[in-house]
Amino acid sequence: MLQVVSFNIGGARGMRPAPHDHEKLAVDAYSTLQQVINPRQPTVIALQESGVAIHNQSHKSVSRKMASLLGSDFVDAFAPEVTMCDHPHPNLWDRPAYRSMSGAAEGNAIITNLPVEAWSWGSYPEYDNCAMSGSWARHTTISRATLYSSGNRDTQPRNLMAASLNYRGIPLYFLNTHLGVLIGEDRADITYERSRTASQMRQAQVSEIMYVVEELKRADRENESPERPILLAGDFNAQPAAPEMEMLQRHFRLLKPENGREELWTHQQHRVLIDHILLHDPGEQFEVISCHIQSAIPFDDLTDHRPTVGIFARA
Repeated sequence: MLQVVSFNIGGARGMRPAPHDHEKLAVDAYSTLQQVINPRQPTVIALQESGVAIHNQSHKSVSRKMASLLGSDFVDAFAPEVTMCDHPHPNLWDRPAYRSMSGAAEGNAIITNLPVEAWSWGSYPEYDNCAMSGSWARHTTISRATLYSSGNRDTQPRNLMAASLNYRGIPLYFLNTHLGVLIGEDRADITYERSRTASQMRQAQVSEIMYVVEELKRADRENESPERPILLAGDFNAQPAAPEMEMLQRHFRLLKPENGREELWTHQQHRVLIDHILLHDPGEQFEVISCHIQSAIPFDDLTDHRPTVGIFARA
């Protein structure tokens, strides 16, 4: 069975009074994942709000530490959305959590023990260490250009990660993203003006995701390769019936968690289902076995999200 997990680990919101401890965040997130997956099984994990930092000339990476805790066959890739160098806004980096660090970045990550697969357009060894990911993962911007001028989510850049992997002889693409959110939007009322503006922003980001999806499919065709399944996971900041999710569901199957109605949420404060796993599988190579939200996790300073877990098998 293939285990797919989407988990916003809250690395950008914990902000403990002490310096931000990336290794403790990794250990806490790993402890939660121990309740979610069997690391001896094929696994791919989409993390949102992960991070890296340079502290006392030592490089700290949340996803790299988590990969090492999961086992020697796990690898990680990190894709920064905001960095201390490119987005030096004091609202973020001048907080006590980061003051002792000479460099830091926040963004998305993928952790997996699946074998890697060559890209349809070939690989380029001289760039294999791009963004600390090796040759198997890439990332691209899906939001409008911004200098992060407000230092908050209203201007935070967003990206999409793409990994080229293989599950028991099936080449596949795995995508991870974290769509935007606006301060003041109403999660319960999508007709509220600020909510409509936020939805329109996310619809534009979904359009960029679909452009990448079509590019990957086109590369397969030009390489005369069978069209690969595509798994898409992340924090979409949108409920299943939102227009941005409906856009995705024209091309993807949205996995529906099997939890009861009272447990059908992934965000603690708003009690909304916004963390999703989707499958595009034109060759019907995968069978969806189950999907659930892991509810039995503690809520502390780690995160206010609960992991979404999808289980797949070869059809």
